[in-house]
Amino acid sequence: MAKHLLFSFADLSTKDRAAKLAAKFFAKAGAAVVAQDVSSTIKKTSGVAYREMTLTFADSQVVVLRIKETGDIFQALLNGKPFPIKNQDDHEEAFAELAGAMAKGRAAYQKKLAAAKVVTPAGVRSTAPKIEAVLTAKRDSLKEAIADVREKISALRDAPPEPVMDDALNAGDSANPELVGVAVQGEAA
Repeated sequence: MAKHLLFSFADLSTKDRAAKLAAKFFAKAGAAVVAQDVSSTIKKTSGVAYREMTLTFADSQVVVLRIKETGDIFQALLNGKPFPIKNQDDHEEAFAELAGAMAKGRAAYQKKLAAAKVVTPAGVRSTAPKIEAVLTAKRDSLKEAIADVREKISALRDAPPEPVMDDALNAGDSANPELVGVAVQGEAA
């Protein structure tokens, strides 16, 4: 098996030629990379020092490559779960394996994402309940006002008509009390 290593442990970054080639190999295998990140810290697990390269794809699947000091892939995590790679020394074939596994599990991963509940942070509050309460109170007060107006209308319809008096006399009663006497004297004459 020929070693086809892309990564240089010391020079590993998102601007590195190897990172760009990794994105190209994934695209060739049918998985488009939309975001890359390389951790600057060296981590150690099981006595092996490694750096992580995180690749996020168009369908929101995530592959984390743990790269050893020798430049080969120590471990690959597909959507947070360890994925065994058969071709650990040939990165192009390893990327094809990962892309195949992503395609195979895409439907299940999308179903899992759709079923996941998003928990809102404790500090975030919705004003919808308060707005609903205010609108309900306004609606109720409008219903009461409409009911009052309908009662007044029905009371006016049911009431006997009031006798119509002379408009001049009615105007004189309220406007000028002296004219009332004059109007009464004029009727008597």
